[in-house]
Amino acid sequence: MPLTTVCRTLNAEISAAEHRATAQARSVKGLLAAGEINGSAEQALYLELDRLALLRTQLWAIEEMRSRPRAA
Repeated sequence: MPLTTVCRTLNAEISAAEHRATAQARSVKGLLAAGEINGSAEQALYLELDRLALLRTQLWAIEEMRSRPRAA
């Protein structure tokens, strides 16, 4: 698979993960505001944030590979 395609795919996955993390953060914030601390909701948020960090790291690594000259 070409690196450009991989980057596009990762960008789409990152966007989806950002939306999920935002929704989960709103949910956790609402639960905390209501005094209903929910460990599973917080855990789901942190798992999504971890996934987002890994996706961004993969994208940065691939973009770095793309920017380097190829060996002849």
